[in-house]
Amino acid sequence: MAKSRLQLKASTAKRFREFSKKNNGNQSETLDLVLDFFEQNNLSPFETLVPSKVSLEQLIKKRIDAVIAILKNIEKTQTKPSLLMLELLMEGRSVPKLQVAKKEKGSVSDKKSQAQLELEISRLQEELKTNKRDLEYLIQNVEIKSSAFGPDYLKLNIPRSELAHYKIVIKQKN
Repeated sequence: MAKSRLQLKASTAKRFREFSKKNNGNQSETLDLVLDFFEQNNLSPFETLVPSKVSLEQLIKKRIDAVIAILKNIEKTQTKPSLLMLELLMEGRSVPKLQVAKKEKGSVSDKKSQAQLELEISRLQEELKTNKRDLEYLIQNVEIKSSAFGPDYLKLNIPRSELAHYKIVIKQKN
């Protein structure tokens, strides 16, 4: 095994010897492993791998803003309307009648006729009545169970076939 000498600063040679002792003990093998690592991973010791703290902070802020926007959209389009419908159903109030604007003569922008809108309103009211009946049935069959090891939980007392039927109906409506 032929040996060769490299010219290094004394401080660099000292650092390398300490690094070698911590990891392997043999300086030649340690240097081989370090060089192999750089070659196998196509890395250059002259380029930095870690992005700056400022750019990381900006990236995290952008992602947090995106998550906030998604949550606001979900709240606006899904949670609030659903909550309103449930509150109306629980209070026994009917959904306010939709005001159908009369068509102006010669208006081309309105594609649906008055009759079509009234049909759609009646269809939606029937669907609402059906959903209300189903929800009342499910609520009547819910039982609160106490648990000695955790929080109370709700138990739905209906046959599995009925639950499967409700799942299918809900999927068909979506």
